[in-house]
Amino acid sequence: MNQQLMRRDSLPAPKASISPEEDLREQKRMHFNYLQMICLAIGAQYTTVVAGRGTGKTRGVLAPKLHQLLKKLARSSIVVIGATYVQLMDRTLPELMEGMEALGYVRNVDFWQGRFPDKKYNLRLPYNAPLDPHHSIFMRNPGTDCVSVLRMVSQDRPGSANGMSISAILGDEAKTFKKDKLDSEVMAINRGGYERYGDIPEHHSVTFTTDMPTEREAKWILKDREESLKPHHQKAIELILAIQLELYNERLRLKTRARNAARLKRIESYERQLNELRKGLVHYAAASSFANVHALGLAYFREKKRMFKPSAFDAFILNKEQDGVDNGFYPDFDQHHHQYDATDYNFVDKRVIAGESYNDCRKDADLDHNQPLTIGMDYGSSFNGIVVGQRFSKLHLMNKSGFDEVRYLKSFDVLYPDKVQDVVARFVEYYRYFYKKQLTYVYDPTAVGKDGKSPMTYADEVIKGLKAAGWKVKTKYFSKVPSHDARFLAWGWCLREIDTRFAKQRFNRENMRKVVKAMGNAKVKEGRNGFEKDKTDEKYVDEVPQDETTHYTDAMDTVFWYLTIVEPGKTDLLGAVFGN
Repeated sequence: MNQQLMRRDSLPAPKASISPEEDLREQKRMHFNYLQMICLAIGAQYTTVVAGRGTGKTRGVLAPKLHQLLKKLARSSIVVIGATYVQLMDRTLPELMEGMEALGYVRNVDFWQGRFPDKKYNLRLPYNAPLDPHHSIFMRNPGTDCVSVLRMVSQDRPGSANGMSISAILGDEAKTFKKDKLDSEVMAINRGGYERYGDIPEHHSVTFTTDMPTEREAKWILKDREESLKPHHQKAIELILAIQLELYNERLRLKTRARNAARLKRIESYERQLNELRKGLVHYAAASSFANVHALGLAYFREKKRMFKPSAFDAFILNKEQDGVDNGFYPDFDQHHHQYDATDYNFVDKRVIAGESYNDCRKDADLDHNQPLTIGMDYGSSFNGIVVGQRFSKLHLMNKSGFDEVRYLKSFDVLYPDKVQDVVARFVEYYRYFYKKQLTYVYDPTAVGKDGKSPMTYADEVIKGLKAAGWKVKTKYFSKVPSHDARFLAWGWCLREIDTRFAKQRFNRENMRKVVKAMGNAKVKEGRNGFEKDKTDEKYVDEVPQDETTHYTDAMDTVFWYLTIVEPGKTDLLGAVFGN
């Protein structure tokens, strides 16, 4: 379906608004799928979109919503929130700004990222303009000589929302948000400004988009579905769509009729009715990825069907609600409790301002340069991966928890046709600024195999690549791999944190995203020797993405067993874990 949106002016108009006749003359034809169209048409004050991947949630829902906010809320402050600042910079903002450019906004003419607008345009700044522009984007209010500010707020930067008074909230990947922090730090500042904007529905609006949550901690996002289904919301939505149809017909006639005064009054009356219906309205929109099939093509779905396991395809493509992995191998893992944020934003901000890359170990605030790293790996023709960890005693200056901790700092992987040497090269590149250049490489009999193309074992290749890059390598060989049953019981014991003699397990949220996803996919089954990790997906190389299977968790298990049990000398306590 095609929808017409106003083309952005390159320079501000001398007046504060655009008449309907001008609006019609300054149109640009855009294309929206039905999910995007329904969100635009309803325009509720509170909108939650849960839709399959590839449906254009950021470019087709958040960007048009931001455009409407800029039209209605001149000189306002708007927040775009992310779970981490890296998520905002690397994933959300590029898509959002591409969406705004598709709507006609021109970089450094209509919006300025990380800096104030050019003085030559003589634009009036927001009422609550930030003193430091580096974490903001200034955006023109269409048809005016004003700008609003889009302020970047992330949950991993303490105090990034302090002192703000904002007019609207936008959020992508909402299932990754911590609900308690969202309420206390962001929703609480969506206040004030009634003297400037009155009670128009765009003021204090909240718009969240995400794909289907699968973890229990993220299911809060689905509560808006129940609220939206209440009769008064459903009736308001029906009326809005009926009025939108009348508006569409009236605006079509503006082009063909000579006398339009009465028609313009009717249009104005319809707009007032829409505003009243949108106030306080909760709209929950859901769609599978097939909503965008005309853009994605059928080949996209064939590929995802081949690559994804059935539960992942149902959740992320068909948008079906999941109850999580039945019989998970890591059932006690809590994505909020066991994860932490640790980004050095003094370093990141300087690099962002300079337009330089910041994706290396200097951005990691959880890294102790005075002690070696520990790595565990998984090897094979289809997948090679590394998990990096360090142990922090309760007396460590970087540990404020009062308990021993094992921290999982970073992961790396390569898929076929890349080999073990390639994943080692990624590790070396990322940690090139780690000045101690020492590590403990923990491996087991799976590392002494060969790929058939080299006389060297996987372990030989790893050690050769590390030493060639200047690393001092200490090796720890497990002659016998801890059984699945032992790992299952030990992980559960430590994740439940019922025995302070064992270190707490903590995961860097941003750097360990893939591993945490693989943990969620890992299942357990009953075997002859107790609990076993279900490794069926590893056999379907062409059907299931191997970086989402148990490969990654095996590398993580190696680091866990060494840093939690072997290195601190806790093997004599395993009887308490195993019940004998």
